[in-house]
Amino acid sequence: MDKESHTPLDRGLGIMMPLIACMTSKVRYQVSCICEEEDYPLTPEEADTLMVIHHLEGLPQSQLATVLGKDKASVTRLMNALVKSGLVGRMQDINDRRIVRACITAEGKKAFTHIFPKLIALSGHVLEGLSSEEFDTARRVLTHMMDNLSTLEVKSGKN
Repeated sequence: MDKESHTPLDRGLGIMMPLIACMTSKVRYQVSCICEEEDYPLTPEEADTLMVIHHLEGLPQSQLATVLGKDKASVTRLMNALVKSGLVGRMQDINDRRIVRACITAEGKKAFTHIFPKLIALSGHVLEGLSSEEFDTARRVLTHMMDNLSTLEVKSGKN
């Protein structure tokens, strides 16, 4: 099949994926810079995990994996790093000792108060100039693409 017979959607992955990858890379870099400036040398994944734990205090670690879209082993590594840094702790559920809950520490709350406003400002900068309609369209498109990828994961048997 020659190039001229391709539709824009046929070339879509080659156009969209580099843009998404580049944007993700730039956001990750900015998040790292923010954390470093605030004297919290966190990876973007650790910062994301800290933000989720702050908002969903006491969430079971298994549910944290679902919220973050990561496997349980990855969340265990993230939790280990955050526990080692003193920003979060693990607490066994009082009713079921098999359940481990993620809790933010006083130092984690302090980190949150320093980092979160700057992450909000970063978000505002990234979205600057987008109308509500453009934002909603981008959200719908990206959500649709994620849903499509999720069906592939189910078909291949991975969660």
